[in-house]
Amino acid sequence: MNTAQRIVKNTFSLLFSGIFAQLLGFFAIIYLARVLGPGDFGKLNFAMAFVAYFTLIANLGLPLLGTREIARDREKIDANLSNILTLRLFLASLSFGLLLLVVFFLNKSLEIKYLIILYGLGIIPSASLLDWAFQGFERMEYIGVGRSLGAVIYVGLALGFVKGHQQLLLIPCFYVAANLLVAVLLISIFVNQFGKPRFRFDFSLCKELLGAALPIGFSIMMIQVVHYIDTVMLGFMKSDEQVGYYSAAYKIIMILLAAAWCYQDAVFPVISNYYKTSMDSLKKIQSYATKVMITLTLPLAIGGTIFAKPIMNLIYGAKYDPGVIALQILIWTVAIGCLHGVYVRGLIACDRQNRRLIIAVVHALIVIGLNFILIPPLGLIGAAIATGLGEFLVIFLSYREFNKIISVPFHGYILKPLFASAIMILFLYWGLNGLNLNLFLSIFGGAMIYFVSLYLIKGITSEDIRMIQDATLANMGGN
Repeated sequence: MNTAQRIVKNTFSLLFSGIFAQLLGFFAIIYLARVLGPGDFGKLNFAMAFVAYFTLIANLGLPLLGTREIARDREKIDANLSNILTLRLFLASLSFGLLLLVVFFLNKSLEIKYLIILYGLGIIPSASLLDWAFQGFERMEYIGVGRSLGAVIYVGLALGFVKGHQQLLLIPCFYVAANLLVAVLLISIFVNQFGKPRFRFDFSLCKELLGAALPIGFSIMMIQVVHYIDTVMLGFMKSDEQVGYYSAAYKIIMILLAAAWCYQDAVFPVISNYYKTSMDSLKKIQSYATKVMITLTLPLAIGGTIFAKPIMNLIYGAKYDPGVIALQILIWTVAIGCLHGVYVRGLIACDRQNRRLIIAVVHALIVIGLNFILIPPLGLIGAAIATGLGEFLVIFLSYREFNKIISVPFHGYILKPLFASAIMILFLYWGLNGLNLNLFLSIFGGAMIYFVSLYLIKGITSEDIRMIQDATLANMGGN
């Protein structure tokens, strides 16, 4: 199996399982949003966002570093894996202890404190996940199995037992139980495929690993600040209902971003290896990734802006209408964030984690400052503007830094998708006002018009289609 086929195989493994897991998870979100209402839904999402920061302490960049090192050096797998696993479990214990201490002094209701503690129990099983090791071995199909199983368990429990406010505290318990079972499954598969992982603490190696991982870890912390600080600050500065409206819109955005992350996870071991072996191949694969992200996300952002209200009504019902404008703003972070991800993952794969850290800190500071300024007068609209504007401002920093390694310009890939999007907008306007098409026909018709237009102006070539077909057939055949 060649590199292109292997990337497609791993992307499909993560994408299909990711879509399945995300759809199940999103179905659970829709169900919970409807049965709990904006207030309780806001409490739930505030607790999850709050715990996310403590989960990062158990990671500190070690999983991503482990993936990179396994992809590069198979001779040191045992030492790296065992020490990283030991470090993560130790850090997870410290993180949970710190969480309990912070919650004790937190100025929130007892119910929210219980939600935070229950979600926090998931830090330990998350630290024992070996998905990063499977990613380094480029065996993403096992990650897919784990994600799918976790989604089925969590959604099944939520749908079966949660009927309203009385079961609110059960929801984080179901989430932790699902994560625990996934961790056990992946460990079992790993033992069967690669042997039993050992717990080992080599002080000099752990020091070396932490030194390399900390810039990555702090970068990820800053990314999490960007992703969750708006929800947390809304929770402290505005009502639970505002958090609920905003979270409903943001959940849609996170599902769309997750699809792009599947590709970036699949390609990360490859670009890590290419940086050491072939700069020409690195440039080709990153250039193609840039083209793909722009081609797919630009019409998505435009269509999402047009259809935000009917989409929110369809998913959550009219009571979540205050979140429509947040979705119209946040949908543009998908287009910007997916392109941004090409450059930031490239920096880490090319050993520029220190530069990535500086960019991440700048990004987080911008978003925090904008949230402080915009949330008090504008509420959830201010939070959405802060997120989108912050993403737009920092993409140029990442682009400039990555171009110091290799030149991967994005402006050459924008004009044709932009032209095809303009044709799509004309069709959507005509379809909605002249033909009175429903939501699904409008989306399907708009997508068809966009891709046909793009093909006619050679924004998509026959070679692109043929490469995807060949790699897909090879993936299905298992070669």
